[in-house]
Amino acid sequence: MTALKCLMPCTALYALLLSSCGHSEKAPEAETRAKVAVKQIQTTGQQETLLYSGTIEADNTVSLGFTISGRVTSVLVQEGEHVHAGQLLATIETNEYENALKVSEASLEQAMDNFKRYNELHAKGSLPERDFIGAKVAQAQAEANKSAAAKRLADTKLYAPFAGIISSKAIEKGAIVAPAVTAFTVLKTDVVYARASVTESEIAKLNIGKNAQVIIPVSGDTCKGTVTIINPQADATTRTFNVKIRLANNAGKLLPGMLSDIAIHTGRQVNAITVPAEAVIRDADDITYVFVVNESNRAIRKRITTGGLTANEVLVTNGLQPGDKVVTEGQNKLKDGQAITL
Repeated sequence: MTALKCLMPCTALYALLLSSCGHSEKAPEAETRAKVAVKQIQTTGQQETLLYSGTIEADNTVSLGFTISGRVTSVLVQEGEHVHAGQLLATIETNEYENALKVSEASLEQAMDNFKRYNELHAKGSLPERDFIGAKVAQAQAEANKSAAAKRLADTKLYAPFAGIISSKAIEKGAIVAPAVTAFTVLKTDVVYARASVTESEIAKLNIGKNAQVIIPVSGDTCKGTVTIINPQADATTRTFNVKIRLANNAGKLLPGMLSDIAIHTGRQVNAITVPAEAVIRDADDITYVFVVNESNRAIRKRITTGGLTANEVLVTNGLQPGDKVVTEGQNKLKDGQAITL
């Protein structure tokens, strides 16, 4: 009986504690909704623009070397140096060639004197025709020898054939050079080309004379040019066609090998999707995306591919459909799947 009396108050106390704990649980908090502004996407007529990544190429590349052999006496330019047409680049020893010219000049004088005497005799009919022709040939040969010796002497100096940049230098003072061995490589850069690889599906949209815009990311410069060269044969590996845009480069700021972003206008109108520039976000991994609002009023992160700017709008080539509602204000603090209010 005593044990039963003790058990009853303990049971009541335990029930009271359970009841007390139950009343202390908090109700779940209401989900925070972000206030945003949205814009429903529609297609608009835009000028078709094809975008490519390319590189800058020189208008011409020439390997220069001496046409005669000799010891280098001076090298007047260095790699990377800009040169003008006709600028002296290097010289070799001249003694041997100067002496050869003097000998040829003396031989020519002798041949001319012989021909003068033979010609007088021939005019009087006192010289056989064969001897007269021999004297005439000897004079002509002496003139040719002198001309060749003068050219070899002139070839001891190497000049730039056009304005450009020395891209490589393969000789030094004191070295022995031989004919046809490259001494310098010169790039002609007063005009350059931006080269793009165009797919088979797009090459038919291009032709010579199409306007193009070339952006150099490293400098931020924008250049205008026209499609000048379309290679009619596809690359055997990539199955793409090389297209070149000619660019004036009088200031010499465009250097061969620079990367470029190329936009070629086809002249045709297409239906395009654009979004306000402020709606586009780029994350730390260089992924471009926007937030779109679904039927449940939640912001969904959607990756997109962009294709350039039109006024204050960004052209979207992949990732959005007409009718999508894109967040244009308040998107910088949104999380994927977050509830929103308009």
